Amino acid sequence: MRTISVKYPTKTQVLDIAGKKFVLEVIRSLDEAIDLLCNELSEEEQKDPFAEDLCPYFGVLWPSARALAQFIAARPELVKDKKVIELGCGLALPSLVATHLKGDVLATDFHPDVEHYVQRNARHSEISIKYQRLNWRESNSIGTFDVILGSDILYESKHPDEVALGLLRYSRKGSTIILSDPGRAYLQKFIESMNKLGHQEEIFFVDVEGEEQFVVLYRI
Repeated sequence: MRTISVKYPTKTQVLDIAGKKFVLEVIRSLDEAIDLLCNELSEEEQKDPFAEDLCPYFGVLWPSARALAQFIAARPELVKDKKVIELGCGLALPSLVATHLKGDVLATDFHPDVEHYVQRNARHSEISIKYQRLNWRESNSIGTFDVILGSDILYESKHPDEVALGLLRYSRKGSTIILSDPGRAYLQKFIESMNKLGHQEEIFFVDVEGEEQFVVLYRI
């Protein structure tokens, strides 16, 4: 699949978290953005299974990302002075919040367009952030971390086992894994996968504009 460059119309969302205003540039309409992407792809390219990976889902501020950011903000000791990685960061709100709370944060994602949005949102929010393109399901070339973050990353049937192994790949004894989820069907399967690997969860609930989001925490 060739590299596709699409200029998606955006809008601004402002959130007040941990005593700071975070200014995020987000995709204006996901449906509109997908239409624009499809216009750039030939009929043959649209049949390519990798075309799905180019969909701009990253450009939406999903409720689970807000929940994870709020959860961290309420417990700054989880990230302060810690080496933190966010996997599949998208717009990277949790990474921005963790950086504001004095974490040493690396935001990562595999989508080729994510870095542009992460760096713009960091500038809008007056935060300096580190970013690396990374397919975290396949390898670990960057070592382990004190805290591993992920939001809404359980959306395919093969993901529960992959996510469990991927998260553990970046952890070490004493690490904390924090995963937020809207309650997708695969959340329970992920929890079962982690249990089989010997790790017990702590479950919390975070309200985001009237919607309850799950936050699952593991102390490795």
